[in-house]
Amino acid sequence: MSVLMLKTRIDYHTARGDRHIWIWQCHQIYGPYFRDSPNSVIFNSPSAQQTIYNAKANVKKAKFYSFWPLNTESVNTWAITDKLKHARKRRILNAAFSDKALRSAEPYLIRHADRWCELLLLGTEAGWSEAKNMADWANYLVFDILGDLCYARSFAIKEPGPNELKFIPELICDYMKFQHPLANSPWTPVWLWLKPRGLDKAMEYMRPQSMKTYFKWVESCLAQRLKEEEDLQSGVVDKSNARKDMFHHIFQARDPETGNSGYTKGELFSESDLLIIAGSDTTSTIFAGMFFYMTRFPLVYEKLTAEIRSTFASSEEVHAGQQLTSCRYLRAFIDETMRMSPPVNSELSREVMQGGFTVDGHVFKEGTNIGVSMYSLHHNESVIQDPYVFRPERWILDEKNGVTAESIAAAESAFSPFSCGPRACPGKNLAYLEMTITMAKLLYLADVQAVEGSDLGAGRADMMWGRRNKMQYQTYDYFVAIRDGPKVQLKARPH
Repeated sequence: MSVLMLKTRIDYHTARGDRHIWIWQCHQIYGPYFRDSPNSVIFNSPSAQQTIYNAKANVKKAKFYSFWPLNTESVNTWAITDKLKHARKRRILNAAFSDKALRSAEPYLIRHADRWCELLLLGTEAGWSEAKNMADWANYLVFDILGDLCYARSFAIKEPGPNELKFIPELICDYMKFQHPLANSPWTPVWLWLKPRGLDKAMEYMRPQSMKTYFKWVESCLAQRLKEEEDLQSGVVDKSNARKDMFHHIFQARDPETGNSGYTKGELFSESDLLIIAGSDTTSTIFAGMFFYMTRFPLVYEKLTAEIRSTFASSEEVHAGQQLTSCRYLRAFIDETMRMSPPVNSELSREVMQGGFTVDGHVFKEGTNIGVSMYSLHHNESVIQDPYVFRPERWILDEKNGVTAESIAAAESAFSPFSCGPRACPGKNLAYLEMTITMAKLLYLADVQAVEGSDLGAGRADMMWGRRNKMQYQTYDYFVAIRDGPKVQLKARPH
């Protein structure tokens, strides 16, 4: 196959959002590794994942990531390719996700989760609600939480009535659909050369008004929060009244080497914007997936609700602590959702640095791109038993039913929904807290069922090879997973 034909095929699947399925198909045909382009190899083994993404690996983020920043001043922790600069940024960003920061964030999570449940259940005391698209409702919840945690101003998109910010989830999806194929195209080196030579300015000029409205909102929120934090730092505001959200912890963080402020104003903008985009699309994908699987597997739903309703005596009891941690099936259900339908699907590409690098016995020279697709690894039949079956029980030791310590360890070796190594998602614990609290509250308060006759979000026989499983939630790969559905109904339960 010629270089042009290969790149055209890759770009076709990238533009369609099917790149992760195409990678999975190639592994089924060619085995545990294949060359997806003349200078790139994708692997499908736990050993390759651990080798490529660990802290000592002689690799850095590929040029793909350099395409995303709006300009040279807004290179955030996710997009930066320089390993030393990333290490500095990451040390500071970790302050927003420390145990102390998570404890501070919990009241905000709970307030939004309670309101979300209330809105979902309005008027359902007498019967089932109208059909609700949970991809949309998951967006409403997660964006409002992150707006509150990052900027002290909820987007309020879950609230009824008109709101000029309701377009934001759709805007970000459209942005990813536009940018992702460009970043993956054969012309990426040309785009990178042009970015500081006028392309960034041209792209800024061509932004739709909706995106300009969003950035204006972010800038106004940032200015307000900066003033509040500066007043707190100077003593104008009593520290006992400080709002200790994620922005507070990032602003207060210091560079451990210099002792200076961790981030400049420009970095604060780019990092807080990253938290909104990265934290919203990933977590909302998992939420939507959970509704898909709970409404298609009655036994799973029965076990899930029985555990939650026997653990808590009221929705007010649902908060971080021993009771929530004891809900092992809830955690297994969340993990199985992420295994079946990961929030990030394709390979996280890494570029081999000077001196070369060896993966699974194969030596690669400097400049080669290598990676592992999360979707393919999560469905690797040689590692995970029955990988196309949704079964939360696979994560809970039960030797009588064939779930051994060895099978769990094998599944865990392939499980990487938040990536791994020094570039792993710093918001992992926040995401788990958000998901466990919200789902426990909702399933304590409500019954949920699928809308009869609706298959929105499901695989179908007329779809491409790899998308035909009607019991699997289908997502579309634009680096983050874009999704639609499922449609469900809810009903308040007596308690």
